Amino acid sequence: MHLTLDYVRSALALQGIPVHEDEIDNIHRRLIIWFDALAAIEAHMGKEMDLAEPIPPIDADRY
Repeated sequence: MHLTLDYVRSALALQGIPVHEDEIDNIHRRLIIWFDALAAIEAHMGKEMDLAEPIPPIDADRY
């Protein structure tokens, strides 16, 4: 995923999260690192992840 500073600003604004402009670059860098790590996990075990249920089944009688 190509993540730009403008995308980070827009995403924060959309969520109503106030962030000082000086922190945008730091958030941008951390998100890039996080997305790179997720891509590495996906590359390593993507087929296994495709076989897993994304949301565990809920036993309606328990709740």
